[in-house]
This record gives sequence, C-alpha cells and structure tokens, in this order.
Amino acid sequence: MKLLVIGNRVPWPLHDGGAIATHGMLRSLSENGAEVHFFTFNTKKHFAENAIIEKYFGFCKVYLHPLDAGIKAGRAFWNLIFGGSYHMERYDDPKAAIALGELMESEGFDAILVEGLYSVPVYLRAVSARRYSTPAAYRAHNLEYQIWARLATATANPLKKWYLKLQANRLQQFEHRAWLQFSAIVPIVKTDALAIEQYLTAQPALSTVQTSRKIQLHTYQPGIAIERPFAFVHNPLSLFHIGSMEWQANEQGVLWFLQKVWPLLLVKYPQAQFHLAGKGLSKTDPRFFQTGIVNHGEVPDAEDYMHQHGIMVVPIQAGSGIRIKTLEAMALGVPVVSTSVGAQGMAVTHARELMLADEPAQFAQAIAYLMGNPAVAQQLTIEARTYVEQYHNLKRNTADLLGFLRGITHL
Repeated sequence: MKLLVIGNRVPWPLHDGGAIATHGMLRSLSENGAEVHFFTFNTKKHFAENAIIEKYFGFCKVYLHPLDAGIKAGRAFWNLIFGGSYHMERYDDPKAAIALGELMESEGFDAILVEGLYSVPVYLRAVSARRYSTPAAYRAHNLEYQIWARLATATANPLKKWYLKLQANRLQQFEHRAWLQFSAIVPIVKTDALAIEQYLTAQPALSTVQTSRKIQLHTYQPGIAIERPFAFVHNPLSLFHIGSMEWQANEQGVLWFLQKVWPLLLVKYPQAQFHLAGKGLSKTDPRFFQTGIVNHGEVPDAEDYMHQHGIMVVPIQAGSGIRIKTLEAMALGVPVVSTSVGAQGMAVTHARELMLADEPAQFAQAIAYLMGNPAVAQQLTIEARTYVEQYHNLKRNTADLLGFLRGITHL
C-alpha cells in the first residue's frame, strides 16, 4: 500500500509525546508493509537538518516544506477582529498546498492520512484546487477545542479567559467542519470516537467532499515500542514531572501542583524533592524556585530520568487524547499519580494501574501513600505494564490501522 502521511512538524527529537507517537507510527506503518511517504512542515520551532532526516527517517520518504508558524502579534490582532481560528491560520500555507497537490498527483497514492488538526488546512487547500479523489483519513490526536475550553475554564484572568473561550469556539467550528471533509476519522481514544460519532450522526449531509458516503471511524490507540526492560525502583521522598512546558496545559498543571499540592506534601515529607524536566523548561524560571524543587531543564534521556526520580505526577487540568509519557512510565515500572484528565483515554482503574486524584489534598495523599508503601507501588507498576502490553502494542495496533486504511480504499 502506497500511503501519504501529512504532518505539521518533523517528529524529532523524541522529547515529547506527540513526536514519539508520530515517529513510532510512521516507522511501524513501514514495518507492517506500507510504502510510507511523509509530507510535513519544517517549522522554525521544530527545524530538522537533512542529516537528521537521513539518519532517523530512513524507513520512509520525507518531503519538507519550510514554515514559520510562530505567533505574530499583528496577524493575531487582525485575526481577533476579522478571522476564524488563529491556531489553524498559522498552518494555512498556499505554497505548501501547491507542493502537496503536485506531490499527490505525481505519486498516485492509495490513501492519505492527515496527522492531527494542524495538518488539515494545507490538505484542504491542496485538494480544493484540484479534482483529487484518493480516500483520506484524519487522525484526531485529541479534540483540540476541548483543550482550549478547559484552559479557559481554569484561567483566572478575565481578559485571557475571554480570549481563550473565543479561540476555543472558533477552533470547535473549524474542527467540526474538518471532520466532514474525510472518508474516515481515526481518533486515538474511545471517548473522542464517541463524541465524533455523535456529531456526525446529527449532520444532515455527511460530507461536502464524499457526497453521502458514510464517514468511517477507527480508534487507533497509540502504541509504544517497549525496548527497555521493566524494572521497579523505589526512590523514597522523590517524585517528578516530565513534559513539554511549551504546551500551556502542562505548564498550567505544574503550577497547580506547586501551588495547591506541593505545600501539603511538604508538611508530611519536608525532605521530599520534586524534579522537573521537559522541553522549553527554563532553569532560571523564578516560578520554580521553591523548597525541594529541582529544575533539570530539558534532559537528554527521558527514560533514564523517569527511572531515577521515583513517582511520576501528571497534574494536568486541561487536555484531551492520551499522554504518551504516561504510557512510557507505566511500561518502564514507574508508579504514576494522575488527575482524571491526565488519565483520559486510558481504560485504567484507580489504585490498580495508577492512582487517580483531582483534589489537592487527595493528590498529596496518594503520593504520600505510595512513598510510604513500596510494595503497593510495585504492584501498581506490574498491573500498569500488563495494561500497556495489552492495549498499546505499537506493531499490533498499527497493523490494525493499516488494515482499516486498506479498507477505505475499496469503499
């Protein structure tokens, strides 16, 4: 099967969940027999040299298009008054659409997989300019509008709250319209699949591109390649967070933890240490100069870091989809304490595979309980590893996805 995957960034280095999931999927599609072509923006923020592509993407053919997707004050203000979703406009590049359209016509792909909502604008622009009937699936990493709506709810600043709500509403309108443009939609969690199905069922016309053909749904739970052995290590008085601090939801979750949970935990364990690491984390950020906080900045090896620093906390308050770093920790033998939002998309149970808590006192209590009960923490990690092996096997899940994509080419 000759497959074109359209992305919005080069998934490298593998320091964040999105990059890990996309790179793993591309590699696994190839290992499962697909001829994979990958068209993506090479953004200033995630710029990759040709040497990186040659070294780490030898399993597929990569087409890069330069893009500066950074936030521009002038464009943001103009968008605020006259535009739609500013998030989407930053990735709507006419020159890239021309290049993409020419690629689709010259190569003759069997199917197209559009990787995430920020990859949709360039695809829609490319197909709108020409008659191109290759079946296309949209891989929904999450419900993007839901993330921004939750961020707005958790924001105290009235002006910022208003702006986030506005962008969430505009993003929702774009996202809903986008769903209708595809032959198939591939969400990564069942809760998102249900929300998408409910919306599609309510629409009088299923698609403006595919006439009245029913849009197919397939849940593709992201998998991880488990290459390191499972090993539980009890590190008393140590806990950590790892995640890109360039993502506002992570930053907001960490600040909630530091303000609401950390002081409660220090009362019981005054010698405890909270380790912070992640892309975009400044070692000089004054918000992280608190008792017991160790700021590592960006670490070279996330798995080594996770094994060294005890209990993983996932204090996220706003999000959708699934967190790859949490799956990695569970596979490695690291105990996890998470909010309900942080565990969204996983079929896990409190006190079986991980600990779940949404209130500050409960969150602190769950951490303290695992610190003082290593046998309980170890049993959690055993159940967590079993869960990951059962539901997030990368090769098996990707083989199912490839079978689904082959199916939509015959509809």
